[in-house]
Amino acid sequence: MRKERFDKVGMQELDQHLAKVVEAARAKPVSVFRYGVPWVWIVSQEAWQYALKEVSSYIQPSHYLVLARPQIEDIVAEHAEMLDALATAQQMRIPPRTLINVLLLQLLYSVPSEHQLHEQLNYNLLFRWFAGLHLNQAVWDFPAFDRDIAALLDCPDVVHLIRRIIAEVFSDRLLQMPEVSMNFSLLHAWLGKHTGPGEGERRIVTIG
Repeated sequence: MRKERFDKVGMQELDQHLAKVVEAARAKPVSVFRYGVPWVWIVSQEAWQYALKEVSSYIQPSHYLVLARPQIEDIVAEHAEMLDALATAQQMRIPPRTLINVLLLQLLYSVPSEHQLHEQLNYNLLFRWFAGLHLNQAVWDFPAFDRDIAALLDCPDVVHLIRRIIAEVFSDRLLQMPEVSMNFSLLHAWLGKHTGPGEGERRIVTIG
């Protein structure tokens, strides 16, 4: 009897076909989506043991985040001195470069809160890889995570850096990224803390 193939499933499909999805995952990991956003992977024991060696083994080389990452790193590197000074001044536990990637994930996938963002970093392999976390590496405790994100977003230079990354790296790719639900309102809110009325909207009108 031919086995059904499940590369990715939603929560309803998982509930309806749990046994079949688990069986399919013995041959190939299955991505489970929740509210249209990647949520968890179902993998076999053998695949899990292999993944302990390298999180990136689950990330497709053609994934848009893989293709975009070098350009993002180049842009962030231009501001290394500013970010290092901010980390020292604010006594940040988490490197600002790491948190910039985390905040990009929040925007691109419309994660509604820092609590849910922190939760996704615990089990979403794509998020862990993009944030630079190893598979068996513990996620930072939430109070430190929340505090360091607040410190980052209180810095206007960092917020405009994030805006620049969205504009230069992702603006031309959004239509080719079906899994992405870009949260422009959240970006407007971050910008609005550091700009006059309406200025934040004008600054990203070309990508909003």
